[in-house]
Amino acid sequence: MTSIALLDGGLGQEIYRRAHSVSSPLWSVAVMLEQPDIVSAVHADFIRAGARTLTLNTYAATPTRLREQNMFEQFAAIHRQAFQVLERAIEETGVQVDIAGCLPPLTGSYRGQPARSFEDLRDEYALIVQRQARADVFLIETITNTLEARAACAAAQESGKPYGMAFRLEADGRLRSGETLAEAVSAVRDDGPTAVMLNCCDPEVLTAAMPELVALYPRAGGYANAFKSVESMAQGGSVDALEARPDISPEAYTAQVRQWLADGARVVGGCCEITPGHIRNMAEALSVDFELVPFSQLG
Repeated sequence: MTSIALLDGGLGQEIYRRAHSVSSPLWSVAVMLEQPDIVSAVHADFIRAGARTLTLNTYAATPTRLREQNMFEQFAAIHRQAFQVLERAIEETGVQVDIAGCLPPLTGSYRGQPARSFEDLRDEYALIVQRQARADVFLIETITNTLEARAACAAAQESGKPYGMAFRLEADGRLRSGETLAEAVSAVRDDGPTAVMLNCCDPEVLTAAMPELVALYPRAGGYANAFKSVESMAQGGSVDALEARPDISPEAYTAQVRQWLADGARVVGGCCEITPGHIRNMAEALSVDFELVPFSQLG
């Protein structure tokens, strides 16, 4: 039976939805500081749904973003808290899963190439890797340009642990930087990520691109979002303005995932607005034909 790595779903958005009283540029990290039990509960729900790789709730806690909010002095404490709430969920459920460190865009999602040097970006990612050294694997996510991708890969490599590289594509099939998928994969190929993936795209964009990605890299995968549009955030707006697509039901999402697997994907999961219910539907449907494993056990 073919093994596939099953990731969790849209952690940050699920946390944010459950915390009605929190509105912050730091998104789900702000919730974790004020209501950590919500974050543990979301992690536990994804584990019970069948996810075998759980990502730390640190997507918005980059040094750059914390400095913008005058909160950099909390960088270490936030990362300790992220491990604690996830480890509490693992203990509660009694299920052995991978803890995935999170290496996101350093300034914010859905933006073009930052006006920074490779060395500067790599050094900031290295700070995050150091704080997440206890993670089993690393996931580089929602990357929109090859400069940031190469910098994140260089930092992840230093950990000596398996890591995945995930790019976000626009509706035209290119990165927001204007680079093609082929150029993106070529930029990180020599770094040797365990898998190259696509994430936080519309499911239809991911489905259209998966055959090309599978042809470009030995292990491919993807996890889509279910937003109507992300353009408000791309222009610097708040997560509060984002709206979910009502047509992406658990069954509809699983159907898209089945197509990615048919095209050769080996890593699947969900991004923003993909809930524990979506992951449960996927796990139940896919376990008939595939062995669902943590990312570190991907053969």
